[in-house]
Amino acid sequence: MIKKILVAYDDGRQAQKALAAAMDIAKGTGAEIHLASAYILPIVYQGTIASDGVFPDNTAVIDYLYNNSHTYLKKILAEAAEKVSQENIPVFTGILDGSPGKVITQYADEKKFDLIAVGSHNRSAVNRFFMGSVSNYILQHSKCLVLVAKDE
Repeated sequence: MIKKILVAYDDGRQAQKALAAAMDIAKGTGAEIHLASAYILPIVYQGTIASDGVFPDNTAVIDYLYNNSHTYLKKILAEAAEKVSQENIPVFTGILDGSPGKVITQYADEKKFDLIAVGSHNRSAVNRFFMGSVSNYILQHSKCLVLVAKDE
């Protein structure tokens, strides 16, 4: 029986479809929904030397990226959680730091989710070729059921 559903969530159309499917399942089974957004910060290299011979400090850039990412993810998670709670479904949110496919799968295993709902992709074919697909990673590495929502 499905009691805990993890929805890998961003603001893409497929993620919204995955959430809608998870809500339908939760209504029928009494499951709770956990919304999780995952991200990884880009590597910021210190490749130049300033005129005074000192490497520039990239801490401010990293802090800016981190804070803006978290602010944005908190906002979209709160909006999605509101939709879920309006249907009287227990809902929880979280932000996972790291490579999305990997951290979502690890989180699902650690917390013993029964189902992961994820959108098929938000990347072009070229980007998927070079960077891989989060949904494909989850399909290949998850120990629980996986629902993949696709565009029509």
